[in-house]
Amino acid sequence: MTTAAEAPVQSFVVLPLGSRRIALPAESVIELVTPSKLQEFPHRTPWISGVLVRRNRIVPVCDPMQLFGEKRAGASRFYLIAEWKERALRDWCAIPVCGECELESAEQLPVENPATGDAAAHVIGVIPVDGEKIEVMDLSKLIRAQKQNGNVGPERAQ
Repeated sequence: MTTAAEAPVQSFVVLPLGSRRIALPAESVIELVTPSKLQEFPHRTPWISGVLVRRNRIVPVCDPMQLFGEKRAGASRFYLIAEWKERALRDWCAIPVCGECELESAEQLPVENPATGDAAAHVIGVIPVDGEKIEVMDLSKLIRAQKQNGNVGPERAQ
């Protein structure tokens, strides 16, 4: 009798992002919070809309809709606060969400055709949900790509 190797089923938070949906590994999600006072300040980082103060931490509000060329559908219903990691650094970011989030348990599948460049570096896999393949994002890679593109950092402010 042979046993087929099964990929582990993981939990993901699926959230709407304009006309598409994306997924984040559930272990990276800290909490969902109702919109509170967003502190805005002058800066030249188009994908950061301001900061929130949450649990005595300053949390940047990162708007991935800007990164994917999507238009905001309306006021945020809540913020999804997620942790991202880079080497020894661990930090939080808040993502504005205009629709409903879902918790899904699924097997993460590999990204199709990575050699053709169809998938961005921040897409670490896909999960099947209701016949749709939803991209799983790695916030660390997404933030790192924006830093490398020169879209963040105090040296950019004038």
